[in-house]
Amino acid sequence: GDGPLALVLAPTRELAQQIEKEVKAFSRSAEGFKTSIVVGGTNIYEQRSELRAGVEIVVATPGRFIDHLQQGNSSLSRVSYVVLDEADRMLDMGFEPQIREVMRSLPKKHQTLLFSATMPEEIEALAQEYLNKPVRVKVGRVSSPTANVTQNLEKITEKEKIDSLLALLVDEHSQSLDSNQPPPLTIVFVERKARCDEVTDALVEQGLKATALHGGRSQSEREAALRDFRKGTTNILVATDVASRGLDVTGVAHVINLDLPKTMEDYVHRIGRTGRAGASGRATSFYTERDVFLVAQIRRAITEAESGNTMAFATGKAARRKEREQAAAFREGRMTPLGVAQVGATTVRVDDKYKHMLSATADPKKGEGAADDAWED
Repeated sequence: GDGPLALVLAPTRELAQQIEKEVKAFSRSAEGFKTSIVVGGTNIYEQRSELRAGVEIVVATPGRFIDHLQQGNSSLSRVSYVVLDEADRMLDMGFEPQIREVMRSLPKKHQTLLFSATMPEEIEALAQEYLNKPVRVKVGRVSSPTANVTQNLEKITEKEKIDSLLALLVDEHSQSLDSNQPPPLTIVFVERKARCDEVTDALVEQGLKATALHGGRSQSEREAALRDFRKGTTNILVATDVASRGLDVTGVAHVINLDLPKTMEDYVHRIGRTGRAGASGRATSFYTERDVFLVAQIRRAITEAESGNTMAFATGKAARRKEREQAAAFREGRMTPLGVAQVGATTVRVDDKYKHMLSATADPKKGEGAADDAWED
């Protein structure tokens, strides 16, 4: 074919499917308007046939779309609009070379729309290179925990985690039965694929309706898991971080971190699956001694929120690397009395270069934290 008029790139299959669904809904009244979804894990030959027959909009993951470009199945010659959705996530997943290849190959006259939950240095560099005098639109506070999610932290041992999770979910299930209400939609985040399946099996054995979502499952299994969760057929989704970004499931009431992530940025994305569109939500995080550095930051954010202040955290590869280094130094007891921040009973080092990792503003009217200030750099 001659190639699409518009190209939308997204980091994951699930997000691409959500976007395609909305595109089809908006274009339903446009006669002869064709859309194609181009993602991994699905039949590449069917995609090739659709692309060669000609489509107006392509929604794709970067790797699979580049495959089709290299095989001559599609072209960028007609593209007038290109959308980079969850751009920060695409860079995190290593798609920067593919994104740059697409951007370099676009016609001179086109419009680019870049959407990103965070604005790390890598995204700023991409924007400066490929966007011409862009209009910046900020909704809410960049890189900030949502204010309408109640956050709870529970310290336990590693061996106690699954039993504690079972007790919490069984209690919630019993309460919903007593009140004649459907059980709440809950996402349980875990660290590894194998752990995901293990936890799901344990919940099902207790009579709970749970399903697993991780990168090791086939595309059809992942689609079925999300479909059942959205419908409420299964009310518990046990997932790795594949579900932490982009997925918009209406009515998620509770996010549980059975295993805390490594960084504050990932924590913010996870709990952002609940409390969406003005609704209230709840986040419960189990933690052990290895998580104390991150927990100190979470507690600080909660305290600031309760005081009516806003809180923002640095994002991007450099900030995450520094955060991991600080966490390792903290666990190993290599911190010195110099250059430390006291958070409750926990001492956390935050040097001048990265002090914006724990930066708050006491002015609720300003409504911005350090990450918002960095946006304008």
